[in-house]
Amino acid sequence: MRIHQVKAIEGANFFSYRPVIRGIVSIAEWQGKMTHELGDFNQRLLKALPSLADHTCSRGKPGGFVERLEEGTLPGHVLEHVSIELLTLAGEKSRYGKTRVLVEEMEEYEVIYEYECKEAAIEALYAAAGFLNQLRYGEEPNAEPLVAQLKKLRSAYMPGPSTQAILQACLDRGIPYDKLGDGNLYQLGYGRLQKRIQAAMTSGTSCIGTDIASDKQLTRLILSESAIPVPRGKIASSEEEILKLFRQFASSVVIKPCLGNQGKGVSLNLTKESEIVKACRLAQVYSTKVIIEEYIKGNNYRLLVVGGKLVAAARRRPPMVAGNGKSSIEELIEQENNNPLRGTGHEKYLSKIAVDPILILDLSRQGFSLKSVPHLGEKVVLRQSANLSTGSTAVDVTGLVHRDNAELAVYAASVLGLDIAGIDFILGDIRHSYREQDGRIIEVNAAPGLRMHLLPSAGQSRNIGRDIVNMLLPHGNGRIPIVSVTGTNGKTTVVRLLSKMLRKQQLTVGMTSTEGIYINDRLLSKGDHSGPASARTVLRHPDVQVAVLETARGGILRAGLGYDYADVAIITNISEDHLGQYGIDNIEDLSKVKSLVAERVQKHGFAILNADDPQVVNLDQKTSGHVIYFSTEIQNRRICKHLAFGGVAVVADQKKIWIYQGTCGSTVCNLNKIPITWGGKARHNVQNVLAAVAACYALGYNAQQIRRAVSGFGQNPEDNQGRLEYYEMDGFKVVLDYGHNPAGIKEVVQTLQMIGHKRIVGCIGLPGDRSDATVKQFAREAAAGFDLLYIKEDADLRGRKSGEIAHMIYEEALSEGKKASSMKIILKEEEALREALAKAREGDIVVIFYEKAEPLRKIINDHLNLILPEIRNGERSK
Repeated sequence: MRIHQVKAIEGANFFSYRPVIRGIVSIAEWQGKMTHELGDFNQRLLKALPSLADHTCSRGKPGGFVERLEEGTLPGHVLEHVSIELLTLAGEKSRYGKTRVLVEEMEEYEVIYEYECKEAAIEALYAAAGFLNQLRYGEEPNAEPLVAQLKKLRSAYMPGPSTQAILQACLDRGIPYDKLGDGNLYQLGYGRLQKRIQAAMTSGTSCIGTDIASDKQLTRLILSESAIPVPRGKIASSEEEILKLFRQFASSVVIKPCLGNQGKGVSLNLTKESEIVKACRLAQVYSTKVIIEEYIKGNNYRLLVVGGKLVAAARRRPPMVAGNGKSSIEELIEQENNNPLRGTGHEKYLSKIAVDPILILDLSRQGFSLKSVPHLGEKVVLRQSANLSTGSTAVDVTGLVHRDNAELAVYAASVLGLDIAGIDFILGDIRHSYREQDGRIIEVNAAPGLRMHLLPSAGQSRNIGRDIVNMLLPHGNGRIPIVSVTGTNGKTTVVRLLSKMLRKQQLTVGMTSTEGIYINDRLLSKGDHSGPASARTVLRHPDVQVAVLETARGGILRAGLGYDYADVAIITNISEDHLGQYGIDNIEDLSKVKSLVAERVQKHGFAILNADDPQVVNLDQKTSGHVIYFSTEIQNRRICKHLAFGGVAVVADQKKIWIYQGTCGSTVCNLNKIPITWGGKARHNVQNVLAAVAACYALGYNAQQIRRAVSGFGQNPEDNQGRLEYYEMDGFKVVLDYGHNPAGIKEVVQTLQMIGHKRIVGCIGLPGDRSDATVKQFAREAAAGFDLLYIKEDADLRGRKSGEIAHMIYEEALSEGKKASSMKIILKEEEALREALAKAREGDIVVIFYEKAEPLRKIINDHLNLILPEIRNGERSK
């Protein structure tokens, strides 16, 4: 069993609305055998991984997978289940899996399963393959180390409790979020409404405030100068200096590093010079400068301030163990660290008790060591400090905080300029004012831990995630309008048109297309950007107010959608194209891929569907949103029925565009006001305009606003470059277009046939990744539509041999009755255009379907420059 490819599809996709792993695996080494043909394989599998017996599989009941094993199933299917089970044992919740044949003769399979942690899920496929290969060759695999490795990856890459609480609050309010990089940085919301979080820091957290909070001496100085009570303290750089300072204190002291966090290097309640020296050395591990300050007696409280409000408070208790008369302190710590609520770092609500020099020092001061065996019921405080990161616990006291104490905490956070701050308060009782009991603030923490408030060891849990999200996004859900456009043809024209229409409404528009990523008129990146990565680029742009996204089939299949759901989904048309790729073999499969865009529309959104296309019109059953149909036929049956029930449709009738809701109609404008429609002759562009008009209507614009926005589109060549791009030469016309499938070439031919001409000359070619059936259909459309053919090929052969596609087109056109004298193979695109221009006659229309447009534009413009002098001299081109 060999894995050829593994990829995480992170957005809603062809297989699931949730993220999935897609693995391509070969099982040829298993010699095509089913599980019941592999001796005792089934028994050994269930012995090695007994929890597989609970899998329901397609039977929908526990034990269903075992039934499949006994009846005989393919090893690729077993790989899916073992991958899912290893992840489940590691803590994942994977509810979906699927295995299907990709290349039967090569015994190559596609394995799909849902995941939560991408890194663990990818590793799970390799682990499962190795596990099964061991079984296949008679070995006895051990799942425990595999599961342990997956747990380690989950711990490293999954968000901790603090971050997860914020993300859950986003889900509760419908706010989208997106992980940025491999760390703990997340974007909440889209475009201009976005905010960012990293644990308990936000895009509004002051960098200066964070720097101040990390410098304990500077924090104490600024708080003191702001009339906030803090312990007396001084800073030292050496043992001699700190001993000298210690002798000036009349009470016990605290030693801590000047720079640090999470209680690292902090020693409390020190009374002897020998303790001071040891504590100083421990503190200097974290900072060259050390603070000595008076030790304040009292309880240790953490007050959490978010957005100028006290939202939670907890009393922190140092870690301790209770003796049983048998176990050593070291053993008791180990037993407590096995508590499932305790984890490494911040992965769980409690941290494991850290056994470090500070703990050993604190035990020593009490007359204990790690080997000491406490009496039955004897409680041993393991360390003086009460940081959760070193193993402490917490009790919620939010409802008990005296008003003075809350106000002081809020003031301290504001003094440092922190939107989120953890205020460490020492005082006897939080229920009484700090003024009455000499309470002091000992630290202010930027990016404070939230775990003690989310799930305290005692008392009420607090929804801190909600408080933080409400501070960042007090209104709305952080979303900007998203329009997603898919279909076989017309996508680029629609996004260009819609983008320009929305820009006329004074909006900043982020647009993706096969031509590039644009923010209004500014090109961010040139090239084919019709996939999810480009969509995310737009949604992360801080200025974008509305996103218009070209959403191509390839991107959906490779990586899913780049957003969670769209407000408006447009499906222009669906025809055969790219079949035979990614397991998409027929028009029904292709329709399912395209329908995902309509499916990811919520109830408040709109799906805009082409009522003239038989594959698109029935996708109304796939969406939860409102449906708007568009059509070039006012008598379209689906339109009539839809309007009879009060629905909305956009139609072209009598060379005008109409918006109908029920029986009420509004005129948008005449088609002759929109140059790309060629006065209605370019039917496919009429449909593209109707789709864009419907989208504007769905976004809340009225007919008058839409009229102003759509009028004139196509008047400038830059409006829709490469789509029916028109040039008037001396005596003949040239059209540049991106027709790259049978339906596209047919639409262009139908448009050109409505213009006066003697011959239509085509320079045609097709990308090499199209199926033979598609190539032949393309050739038949070309043979029927063009009087003269120049057959070229793309520079990128996409796996084909040089000349293979061109000769296939040539032979198929011959079989359709096209004469050899009216066809010529010229493989290089530029050479084909040059010859077509050189041999063009008066009255001809020359159209070239390009791979790369810019070199062809140069050739056309060079040709224009050659004939212009002759025109000025009154001569005609021969």
